[in-house]
Amino acid sequence: MSLGPPTSPSASPPALRPGDRVSRSGGSLLSRVTHGVRLAQDGRFEETVDLLTDTRLRLDGHPVSEAAQVVPGLLVNLGLAQILCGRFDRAEDQLREALSLTEERGLPLLGMVAGQNLGCLSLYRGDASAAIAAFHALAPRLPSSRREALHVDLAEALLAEGLVEEAAEVLADGPWADGGSSSASTLLVEAKLWLLRGDHRRAAELACRVRRGFGRGSLWHRLAARLEHRALREARPRPLSPVERAENALAARVPLAVTARGAPTARHGAPASPASAGGPAAPRSDGPVEDPHVVRAGLEGALAAGDASAAVEWAELARTWAVPRVPGPLAHSPGTAALADGYREALVHDRDADAAARLWESARWRAHHAARAAGEPGDAPFPRQAGNRRRGRPPRTAPAPQPGSPERTDRPRPVTGPLLERLGDRAFLRYTRAAGDAVVLVAVAGRVHARVLGPLPRVARALSRFVHPLLVPGRPTGAAAREAAALATRALLGPALPLVGDRPLVVASDPFLGDPPWGMLPALRGRPVNLVPTARFWLDRQREPGPGAPRPGRVLLVAAPEPGGAVREVSRLADLYPGARVLAGDRARRGEVLAGIGRADLAHLAGHGRVPDRSPMLASVGLSDGPMLACDLSALPRVPDTVVLSTCWSGRDFAGRTGAPLGFAGVLLAAGARTVVASPVPVGDAGTGEAMRRFHRALVGGVPAPEAVAVHLGRAGFCCFGA
Repeated sequence: MSLGPPTSPSASPPALRPGDRVSRSGGSLLSRVTHGVRLAQDGRFEETVDLLTDTRLRLDGHPVSEAAQVVPGLLVNLGLAQILCGRFDRAEDQLREALSLTEERGLPLLGMVAGQNLGCLSLYRGDASAAIAAFHALAPRLPSSRREALHVDLAEALLAEGLVEEAAEVLADGPWADGGSSSASTLLVEAKLWLLRGDHRRAAELACRVRRGFGRGSLWHRLAARLEHRALREARPRPLSPVERAENALAARVPLAVTARGAPTARHGAPASPASAGGPAAPRSDGPVEDPHVVRAGLEGALAAGDASAAVEWAELARTWAVPRVPGPLAHSPGTAALADGYREALVHDRDADAAARLWESARWRAHHAARAAGEPGDAPFPRQAGNRRRGRPPRTAPAPQPGSPERTDRPRPVTGPLLERLGDRAFLRYTRAAGDAVVLVAVAGRVHARVLGPLPRVARALSRFVHPLLVPGRPTGAAAREAAALATRALLGPALPLVGDRPLVVASDPFLGDPPWGMLPALRGRPVNLVPTARFWLDRQREPGPGAPRPGRVLLVAAPEPGGAVREVSRLADLYPGARVLAGDRARRGEVLAGIGRADLAHLAGHGRVPDRSPMLASVGLSDGPMLACDLSALPRVPDTVVLSTCWSGRDFAGRTGAPLGFAGVLLAAGARTVVASPVPVGDAGTGEAMRRFHRALVGGVPAPEAVAVHLGRAGFCCFGA
């Protein structure tokens, strides 16, 4: 929420009473506007509305109203105060009048403030997608002096959607991040964030700071007191039940307005109580299963009841609930395509690529949520079948949601029964979290088991100690590396190994694990491992039992000019695939490579790879005429059945972020590939070429890709994504 600038620095007068004489002084009228802004800053929005409404009437016909900023500035502040008093229709009329006046009078900055407050109005009315789209549209245009309020509003909209980590990133990027902020709205949103992340004492401290800074007549005081109470309630020694924790989180996420009597009103379309979603049993087909805290309550309830099969059903939803809320791997628009070209140019010419990536990511979120707010169908995260030869987008049979209504999603189909029937000699591991612990659900030999791995921070530390040394050039060796790998193995697999024995594994990970190179864990060396987003994905993509993988018909082999080993690697692979199309060195141009990928059954790319920290769909492979980006693949009409990416980082962000898998592996699987072989960590040039030749020789001989990866590439950091 953004207050317009005060129109005068003069002292604040007392509010006028009915019957007072109409002031003839322009300075007096302007000082009343300034006083209204100060009342709003103190959270006294009812008084703000009364004062500014009266001042607006007094300005009619007064010469001072001809000054360009006076009336639109007043309306911007009055509209915001009306929002926070729960008078949404009046707020919309006043903000749209302000917007019209700013356009008429050439006041772009004030117009952006009006647009930001209209975004807040959408949020308070329950249309978080419209709010997110509005805030992202303003992000590249607002000057730095106005950025704090925009970051706070965007973070609150993301929290309303349940996107807690995304909100944390937005707040971390705020202009106050280094020095802190004393703004009441900023502190309250930060307190909500800490509450939802589980740091109840930090949330209570921030809320208490706001409460003590404002009097009882202030909205900030009332909101802070409610938030402080929720935080202290969760910090009590007696633990809350899963449903109580979820209801506390839902209450914290809802943006609050104040009615004329001071009671809070929740946004429309808020998630229903977790108790109506099916309780500890499997999720009901007609229950509200699209909210993260509802899903978490169902998962924790199922585990507390000892129902591991129901926990698997809830864990599936823990991975998919965010898909409609987060731009997926196939999302693109003309605007994002142009900005992707700008990012590409920034990489080539060594300009500020990070700034270009932020612009692209913001435009991507804007386009996604603008379409969602308009009720347009989005991309399904995965088509049902591999080898997809789609023309345009995958069809959607369900009607699109209406603006402002709860998201309509495909109802979950039970997955545990079909999974147990089709696993055969494999075991399925689903990692998740519950009540502060890391948990693995193990489906094997016709049964499902739940095993607690331990406190989430402890498991995360063990995994970090193993993975972080792999992220820098030069593969760590020696006793310290072996100890870290053994510790990570015990943390992730210790309780599961007695259940799975030496079976091949299908693993569905969780964002808290990131994207570890699974084949480098000692217990998994040489063991086939399929990495999948969900059990449902694996069931939809699994091949029927047969003699082995079919030999690919059309093969594309691509070698970028660098590193030097790429051309040698591909030239040796060409001997295994007579008739393959080879694009090496200067011939490896982006247009030719994309066209070749669109026609091939198997594609192998060798080159330099990189991934920007927060934009996995801008992951790139350097080619002779510049980088090919992961988002370039989203527009292809078809993709190969099998893709091998012999590059650094090309397996990143498959499981490490909320929503559908992203990056090269995510977009290829979403576009219809069955199997993607890629590494989530840096790849050494030396030795990779020979390992790839052995892998492809096994593939040509009919060895399934997961087994070939396990034997020949797993120790080098490569993973098998998909079926």
